[in-house]
Amino acid sequence: MDPIRWISLGLLMFCGLGWGAAVAIAKVATAGGVHPLGYVFWVAIIAALILTGICAVRRTWPGTSGIHLRYYVIIGGLRIVCANVVWYTTVKYIPAGALAVVLGLTPIFTYAISLALRMEQFAALRATGLSFGFVGVVFFVVPGEALPDQAMIPWLLFGLGAPLTYALANILIDRLRPETGNSLTLTTGMVWFGAVIMLPISLVAGAFHVPEFPPTAPDIAVLGHAIISGIAFFALFEMIRLSGPTYASQLNYIVTLTGVVSGIFFFNEAPTIWVWAGTACVLGGVALVNKRAENIG
Repeated sequence: MDPIRWISLGLLMFCGLGWGAAVAIAKVATAGGVHPLGYVFWVAIIAALILTGICAVRRTWPGTSGIHLRYYVIIGGLRIVCANVVWYTTVKYIPAGALAVVLGLTPIFTYAISLALRMEQFAALRATGLSFGFVGVVFFVVPGEALPDQAMIPWLLFGLGAPLTYALANILIDRLRPETGNSLTLTTGMVWFGAVIMLPISLVAGAFHVPEFPPTAPDIAVLGHAIISGIAFFALFEMIRLSGPTYASQLNYIVTLTGVVSGIFFFNEAPTIWVWAGTACVLGGVALVNKRAENIG
């Protein structure tokens, strides 16, 4: 294996394991009393500082034109603010593994919305992936013994808003992407918007989190999640640059499985057969949705 492949594999594993474990880390923070609104702010501001440092080293900066600002507001509002508030809220009330599988629905929702808006052509194989994803959610919701407590079902359904919002952002990214700027600078601007907007929101809502000294477990969780996010964003850009977006799409499987496993190890979660079946359906659905038919003749 040539060095580039080894580097790409290392980046893939870091992003997959890091973002997968972040689900369990978020549960530690929110269960420990960190309000989701305050959590979003701290993760965003620390990640933004890390990304800004990388921009400084590379001597490239986020654009400040109206088109760039519109991109930061819309994409940052969807990905950094809305989606993260939903899943940081949800993770407190349902198993970390279950939420990891829910977040894994993002590619399936992306294809479904693209199909509805006629941005994608119908493909039987990929449409089958949509069905698999739907069945996976049914396995979580319908059987009474799928989750530890049926009171978790409304929270799981609420959590579907996170992959749905991520999917909307994925669709708009290409449409709104400015002609100037690279993925690093655009993401840096997007994360900065999330941090700037969440500061007053968390303060007005009385949800701002003041870290303690010495830091508590929730404080350490917030810091760890922020560092993982900042570095993983950069690692993702490098991986796509080295090996392309198709290679990077494998992240979905690693993130989902890592989230399930981390829930087992950190919180002694015991996924039922229905949860494992739902996980298999979601992963299978993602595999089919990500598969593009080859041109014949």
